[in-house]
Amino acid sequence: MITAAGEKPLVSHSKDSAETPTLAESVYQRIRRNILEGRIMPGTRVSIRSLAESVGVSTMPTREALKRLSFEGLVEYDRRAVTISTLSPKAIRELFTIRLRLELLATEWALPRLDAETTVALRSVLDRMIVPGISAITWRKLNREFHQTFYSCGDSRYLLELIHNIWDRIQPYMAIYASAMHDFTEADRQHEHMYQLMLARDLDGLLDATTRHLEHTAEAIVSALGADTTTGRGNNVNYEELSISSFHRLVESGGATSADLTAWYLDRIATLDSIDNPDGPQLNSVVTVNPAALDEARALDEKYARTGTLVGPLHGVPILIKDQGETKGIPTAFGSTAFADYIPDTDATVVDRLRKAGAVILGKTAMCDFAAGWFSFSSRTDHTKNPYDLDRETGGSSAGTAAAVTANLCLVGIGEDTGGSIRLPSSFTNLFGLRVTTGLVSRTGFSPLVHFQDTPGPMARNVSDLAAVLDVIVGYDPTDSYTALATSGPEVGDYGEALDGVDADTLSGFRVGVLTDAFGAGDDQELTNSVVRAAIDRLRHHGTGVVDGIVLGNLETWVAETSLYTIQSKFDLETFLGSRTHTGPTTIREIVDHGDFHPLTDLLADIADGPSNPEDHPEYFKKRTRQEDWRRTLLAKMADAEIDFLVYPTVQVPAPTRADLAAKRWTALNFPTNTVIASQTSLPAISIPVGFTDSGLPVGLEVVGRPLTERALLRFARAWELAEAPRRQPQIEASKTRVTM
Repeated sequence: MITAAGEKPLVSHSKDSAETPTLAESVYQRIRRNILEGRIMPGTRVSIRSLAESVGVSTMPTREALKRLSFEGLVEYDRRAVTISTLSPKAIRELFTIRLRLELLATEWALPRLDAETTVALRSVLDRMIVPGISAITWRKLNREFHQTFYSCGDSRYLLELIHNIWDRIQPYMAIYASAMHDFTEADRQHEHMYQLMLARDLDGLLDATTRHLEHTAEAIVSALGADTTTGRGNNVNYEELSISSFHRLVESGGATSADLTAWYLDRIATLDSIDNPDGPQLNSVVTVNPAALDEARALDEKYARTGTLVGPLHGVPILIKDQGETKGIPTAFGSTAFADYIPDTDATVVDRLRKAGAVILGKTAMCDFAAGWFSFSSRTDHTKNPYDLDRETGGSSAGTAAAVTANLCLVGIGEDTGGSIRLPSSFTNLFGLRVTTGLVSRTGFSPLVHFQDTPGPMARNVSDLAAVLDVIVGYDPTDSYTALATSGPEVGDYGEALDGVDADTLSGFRVGVLTDAFGAGDDQELTNSVVRAAIDRLRHHGTGVVDGIVLGNLETWVAETSLYTIQSKFDLETFLGSRTHTGPTTIREIVDHGDFHPLTDLLADIADGPSNPEDHPEYFKKRTRQEDWRRTLLAKMADAEIDFLVYPTVQVPAPTRADLAAKRWTALNFPTNTVIASQTSLPAISIPVGFTDSGLPVGLEVVGRPLTERALLRFARAWELAEAPRRQPQIEASKTRVTM
């Protein structure tokens, strides 16, 4: 307990160290410590005799200790038994609201007095918090030490005493928080972010980060109480925001199995996603659940139990696949009612590699008809709701994967990107979404749209998971000649390893150029622009070199002159459909004439009018040449400005409402997405979450690199993630209420 020199605390729960504590005092301290450290969990009821025996004394001093603990609100007891007090979710939120007010005041007082000695001490605490294998009790002690060390700079005995009292009241629930979090990756990231803000003397940023940190902690505790994490594993554990690495640590420690996690996700899909549940939000992101998912997970668990070894880098990881990719034995409809009954005999190459790496294919996700659009509307599934605003669009065409990943319906997901179908929905749902250099990932088994632009890829809540999946799916496939690129040099692969050593300071090693003409004009555009400009300012703050005012010139003309959807897609789709064994239509004209597509997927009708042979179209070769011209132009801009990446809003506007789309405010060919810049030049690009509009809609920043710079893109994204902690889980369950001030 920190107090001013020469002063005694207002309230003390321990005697001076020079004094020998009485038996009653010793019993009180031992029982109290066991409660605060989570060794006796809230709600536990034991006999007073058993409690006395556990501390090696008679019932008389135990009853004396219980009187004091009852006065503090930690226990309730009668003649025979004692119950560790349990706070309701409302009470926990009330305590955290009080705690938040106190700690914001302490922050205002402490930051101006923060000195070099204290920053060194804080750094030491943070370094000890991230030691691999740290116990929950040790981590909680260090967590308290970190905040206590900082707040002591404010030199207010009275405020610190109030904070200590509220900490003690909440402490038993921090044990529940620790059990719910599995590991402390997210909390450690938040602490690192706050530390960087302290060093920068950024009071406003630190107040905001503190608020978000306490909101995160409060809701994690409430969620854990709702899931009853103290009673067992499996469906009683809260796996929200779980990462691949933390899941594997749970498996190796015996804390969870793949079947546990798979069952938990299946339950969430039934509760939050299914349109058959009238009490849920009916996100409608999952079109088909793999009926064998649990059996496959159990088989992996049995193998691990026999060998003690994970079968691969994605052992037991439940993954959802965009319904564009073929999955053996699981219906694959390509977003179309016309193929609702099509069940492939083989897996797409990407799916096959995921399975061999140990992944569990949880099911298939919604998409627009044949991926021909920017939105979720589909003849197969109608629309998919955005978990951040259920009246708004998730974005497409990898709509279902985006909504499912951000809503914690799977651990990670696979999308596909032709014009931006990974990055656009990632931008709308606060995810990291990566489009690789065309050819690094096999397209075999994915329905095409423009084959020389198509590429599957991962969508994830964090960058480490993105890299882990990429390490599995990148590589040469003899059935896809484009993937010969994956054998081209040492810059391919080892994406997870590329993240080693990355921290917030890594941002200072990059230079980015701001592509000015990718910022739109208008009221909707300004909502996005303001968030992106603020993010660019944060990059400057973190030491990133920022080159403003890079102008491409005639952006709309470049986009139009390199767009080949209405020329190429008919041939590619019909070639693909003709190579499959099915009872559905084989031409796009049949599908359009029979009305087997969603009327808002307007691009499909244009595709049906396209040439049977693209090379017969008078604009074909000119447009292919212009794509190469555009790529060289962008690379020259990067070289001239001596930058690593170009940056701009992923999409020029926030997620539109479904009413906007029903009114046909935009079409597929005029929707203001910037994702086509990378797609139509075959450059790698990642959309990273950078903030929210005032109404809470996520906004993404697109980062475009040179060919085969995926490792650098991932390092940049990871450094941003560590510096800014941009991930904010959507609050889609009615029972959840945020901490308010």
